[in-house]
Amino acid sequence: MVLYGLLGFLSISLVVPGLVELFKPQPGSPGMVLASLDAKNQFRALQGMMVGLGILALWACLDLEHAHMLVLTLGVVLSVPVVARLYSLVVDGMPGFMTLVYLAVEGVMAVVFLIWPPPQ
Repeated sequence: MVLYGLLGFLSISLVVPGLVELFKPQPGSPGMVLASLDAKNQFRALQGMMVGLGILALWACLDLEHAHMLVLTLGVVLSVPVVARLYSLVVDGMPGFMTLVYLAVEGVMAVVFLIWPPPQ
């Protein structure tokens, strides 16, 4: 039940905002300035990748009995942003509260997916 909840949450939290940002006329948020066309293209591609990861999480949720390797892979993929966020804490300083929440949620999901995937 925990895996279903986390995979469902991951899917929704990646697909919905990813699609919204992907198709916005001006991508980004008020604190993020995407001045060049290359930056906008990179940002939209990143949003597309997030949507793809959300679809994979949904796929794992829908076929959890056969998703051992997919859940492990999602755990590995989630571990990379956790390391990147921790590195940013050291190099760039303390971010805002919501960024720390993202770090905690991504960290918990990565650990759960890595140590508790569905049985093979």
